[in-house]
Amino acid sequence: MIGSLFERLFGTPLPPLQEGRPGTALLRALGSGDYGLLRTAAATIALTRDASLLDDLALQLPYVEAARARYNTDPKWIREHYELDFVLLKLRHWRDHDGCLCQLYPHWMHYEPGREIASGHVMPIATGVAEGGWGGTQDATCTVCGRGWRCTDREYHAPWWEWSALPQP
Repeated sequence: MIGSLFERLFGTPLPPLQEGRPGTALLRALGSGDYGLLRTAAATIALTRDASLLDDLALQLPYVEAARARYNTDPKWIREHYELDFVLLKLRHWRDHDGCLCQLYPHWMHYEPGREIASGHVMPIATGVAEGGWGGTQDATCTVCGRGWRCTDREYHAPWWEWSALPQP
């Protein structure tokens, strides 16, 4: 009875973490229930290209899945649902060797083209104005696989970016 009540109030207990690993602190933050820690950890994972960190995080996917499941019942965590769903998508993509990480651009609205250019992940090609004049565009090419992308500045409550693949030549 008490265990059942505890689970309804606080969620299913998270599986044990593998301590001392590169991703341990990030994983602990994802499962913390602290909005700021979770968002920071999710953004760090979203932006990283560090193979050893991604390898470690992918090995501990059951922990991320359990952390995500803890936020299923409370609608106030809607933003965290989005962040954790993207972390799961990225880690599964990495684990399954599903191709270049640039394929994830359309799935996370916080990939800022300027940051991706500065990090060397994409090479700028051209800038322009979005269809209908709502926002600017940045065309770029992935420096790993050569895929072309158009990134359009968008805004609602905050700036976000819409990525779409450019037609292959």
